[in-house]
Amino acid sequence: MTKSVLEEIKSSNWRRKMDHIVHFVIFFMGIFCSLCVIFFAKHYSIGERSKFTLPAENFLQVREDFHVKKFLDPPKTVSTAADVGQKNEALSIIKIAEEFKNDGKEDKALKLFEHAIALAPKHPEILTKFGEFLEHSQRDVVKADQLYFQALIVNPKHESALQNRQRTANIVDSLDQETLAELDSKRDALSQIHESSAALRRAKKEAYFQHIYHSVGIEGNTMSLSQTRSILETRLAVAGKSIDEHNEILGLDAALKYINASLVNRNDFINLKDILEIHKRVLGHVDPIEGGVLRTTQVYVGGHIPPGPGDLQVLMNRFEQWLNSPQAQSLHPVKLAALAHYKLVHIHPFADGNGRTSRLLMNTILMRAGYPPAIIAKQQRLQYYDALQTANEGDVRPFVRFIAECTGRTLDLYLWATGGLTPQIPIMAEQEDAGMVLKIDPVAEGSGENVIRDATNGG
Repeated sequence: MTKSVLEEIKSSNWRRKMDHIVHFVIFFMGIFCSLCVIFFAKHYSIGERSKFTLPAENFLQVREDFHVKKFLDPPKTVSTAADVGQKNEALSIIKIAEEFKNDGKEDKALKLFEHAIALAPKHPEILTKFGEFLEHSQRDVVKADQLYFQALIVNPKHESALQNRQRTANIVDSLDQETLAELDSKRDALSQIHESSAALRRAKKEAYFQHIYHSVGIEGNTMSLSQTRSILETRLAVAGKSIDEHNEILGLDAALKYINASLVNRNDFINLKDILEIHKRVLGHVDPIEGGVLRTTQVYVGGHIPPGPGDLQVLMNRFEQWLNSPQAQSLHPVKLAALAHYKLVHIHPFADGNGRTSRLLMNTILMRAGYPPAIIAKQQRLQYYDALQTANEGDVRPFVRFIAECTGRTLDLYLWATGGLTPQIPIMAEQEDAGMVLKIDPVAEGSGENVIRDATNGG
């Protein structure tokens, strides 16, 4: 065999080897590229994007947790021509309102201030001017402080708002502390009534019906108080009402019984499993599959977009840690209960039943501290939602005050029913289908016995 033939054979063999190597490299590059595509598709898809956008550690840290002068950076917004026009109009109205105020026409000034706020609710100058009017002319320092606070949320460096808050913050804090101390006094007065008191037992039973009636009513349930009581006492269906409305009432009843039997007298911390057990009963009759399970889909609640489903486990673990932290446990029970309610409903961990579960968690904390479960009247739904919205915007104090108000009203209900308060205190009165309306029975008034009448059935 000639030398040229051998060289040609060797060259041919080398080319074949190179072809194999090239094919081998291409094959593994294809595998590598496929794995990269799968990896990025998995982690950057819409459904899983939240795994890379997990909120920061202070995601649930509301502004009230910070120092008075310390504010988070305000969100950046883009103003349209219409927004600018409304702001200019509102500023012009403010000037006219101040002229009315200087002329002593405070009623007209108040209407103009309210109109200006409606036109530009996030303008720091308008918020501050309205706050000054409320503080000095209307003597409403609490509302004024809230407006200064909102102005600083929008512009943390607004000089007038900062100066005003330095003056009002301590005053409002003292007023809030007085309110909480008054609630403690009423709680202590209620604790002096022996459990064997027939009046106390009747009040507890009626408050139980009230709590369920109002809590499901906030969510749109159309059952009246007398119908709610009938379902709970007889377990018989009400004609003309949906199965879901019946099941919502029965679910809340089951959840309250679980709380009373398992959580109220327990000395350890409330954990995530307890919250899931509460929700399992709340939704157990309506949707047993979703009951006690964290949602797996995105939900939308008005203008609030809760975290994605991929973040819920981490956020709920953080919530559990906060709920049982020394910082949280050192708070006044009413404040802790309100914050726990807000933080849980803000996460919105369930597909349905978040509001009911949050209110039950709140009342579990209250009952552990010796308070009765606070009743949020369904007639206060708008005020309730407005306070939650204000908390979403950065100021949770109005929501805490709202819960304190509801707690105080519930305490008054118990004390009135057991003879612990004067009969001049109306509770949930003069409201359509308000439930329990407290008044003095003409027959019993002479004997000093207080009588509770049900507004839905006259007795």
